[in-house]
Amino acid sequence: MRALAGVLLIGWLTGGLILTLRPVYPLPGQVIDDSWVPFHTIAIYLANLGSWFWMRNLFGNFALLLPIGLLGPVVLPVLDRWWRVALVALAFSAAIELAQYWVPDRSTDIDDLMINTLGALFGYALLTIIRRLASRAVS
Repeated sequence: MRALAGVLLIGWLTGGLILTLRPVYPLPGQVIDDSWVPFHTIAIYLANLGSWFWMRNLFGNFALLLPIGLLGPVVLPVLDRWWRVALVALAFSAAIELAQYWVPDRSTDIDDLMINTLGALFGYALLTIIRRLASRAVS
């Protein structure tokens, strides 16, 4: 189980890096400038709930690091605490955001970092629920 979780986690994160670190060619009005103001981009998401572009960004950021919380503790038992998952996700997300500073048509955004980390914590919550349900089924 650990090996399978490791392969899935590495595959997901590799795919995520490929998607987030390649240049994109947005349409007019789809460009986000670098933002270090918390909740600035989240406000844009909330103001554009009907926009496929903005919702894809929101849910993509949420899902990007979700496997760190869902599969990370299975692969690396040291990630057995929510705060450890949060720290790993925060560091991973910060590295992506800093790298995006130099990628054409990409932006560095504090909200992406927050949403990525929240996604990893959601994955950890899912894992906790799955483990509890599995232990009840066994007993």
